[in-house]
Amino acid sequence: MKKIKILSIVIFSLAIIIGIVYSRQCDDKCKQGYPYSSCNGNLNLYRGLGYDGNGNVIFSGKYNSSQGVVGGYGLPGIYSVPSSGGCQLTKRFDVLGEILDGPGYTALDYFYKYLPQSNRYYVRFNQRGSPIFSIYNQDTNEIQAVFNIFNTPFVPAFSQNESNPFFVYGGYGIYGLNKYPTDRSDAQSAKLIYQSQIVNGLEIDGDQLYMTTYQGQFLKGSLNCSNCTKDQLQLLVTDGELASANSISGFVLTNDYMYFSYSGGIKGYPKNGDASRVRKLVAENVVAMTTNGGSGDFIFYQTDSGMVKSVSTTGNHPQVNVLYTPVSDNQCQCAVGFSGDDCKQCNNGMVLWGSNGIPMCSPLDSLGKPKYCYAAYQCGTSPFIICNGTCTCFPGFKGNDCTLCGNGGDIVWTNGYPSCVTH
Repeated sequence: MKKIKILSIVIFSLAIIIGIVYSRQCDDKCKQGYPYSSCNGNLNLYRGLGYDGNGNVIFSGKYNSSQGVVGGYGLPGIYSVPSSGGCQLTKRFDVLGEILDGPGYTALDYFYKYLPQSNRYYVRFNQRGSPIFSIYNQDTNEIQAVFNIFNTPFVPAFSQNESNPFFVYGGYGIYGLNKYPTDRSDAQSAKLIYQSQIVNGLEIDGDQLYMTTYQGQFLKGSLNCSNCTKDQLQLLVTDGELASANSISGFVLTNDYMYFSYSGGIKGYPKNGDASRVRKLVAENVVAMTTNGGSGDFIFYQTDSGMVKSVSTTGNHPQVNVLYTPVSDNQCQCAVGFSGDDCKQCNNGMVLWGSNGIPMCSPLDSLGKPKYCYAAYQCGTSPFIICNGTCTCFPGFKGNDCTLCGNGGDIVWTNGYPSCVTH
């Protein structure tokens, strides 16, 4: 027995040594090619969690650089870990389309929801400082903008049953759609359910709506309401911690409870608002959470340190299980778009240099223009082209070099800027 224990210690020690050596080898290999290559540091998780209905918790993130690049290095990705534990990280796919410099700045920063039946990922992109509720299509590697998020808390909620889709969102009021949104035009067809009600948590349960407010209230309403006033909502219970928290990071429903997460942990009340049966599941800084659907017998949550955990909601003693702790995969990663052993090959592409000193290889189209740009000069010599992340014609102009002014219009210059005036 003693020999077995000693052998186990030796094997464990060797594993640590091998990991350290490999990490150093990766650093040495990548150092020569930096900034074209970098050794991955720990995985930096973005806020938000999803569940795929098949035993996996989903989240997004980007590896930090061993060279200390602020904001991570390379491509962000969508990852998953088994909900049963084991910390086995799987990368589902890379997320393309980030533009980290120039007027077209676009960066992934939040994960909202995964819909298994439609294989649809709802995320948020920061686009020139404006948050965009979007769908990322992993088949086409395209970002589909759905809603612009204005200066009010945007709180989306999806019906559990994808076969009977319903979507609600909170802004200045609560709005609903008889479908899951896929396009900007869907906002025009949304119906107003409750006027002027601002919420920081929102969930659907059948034809009922549950919500939380900045005043610490848990409210209940109906999806069947149309243009109702907020005084028609039912007050279930008021929570002092919810009211004093700067913000909540999540709101979920189980069979009989409603839970909110915040910097103080995860706390919940029965759906009938019975304050005598309040529950505190965990007491740590929680930045996101979701459930395993159905009865919600497990809540999956993300801490401010990037850990992903689960906690049981049944029984008198909640059981916490660590699903993932951010670590490095000790891999050498090329800068975005580059390839080759030295990560310096930009085949059929244009090298764009960001203000952080990291290059990106942007593929060229058939006209020799880059798919992404940081500045207008990268789009060619035509004075009628601008860069807003992609090479785009000034309004009214068209053609390969944007030199055509409508159908025989006149080009008028004002303070160095062209306008196409049509007759």
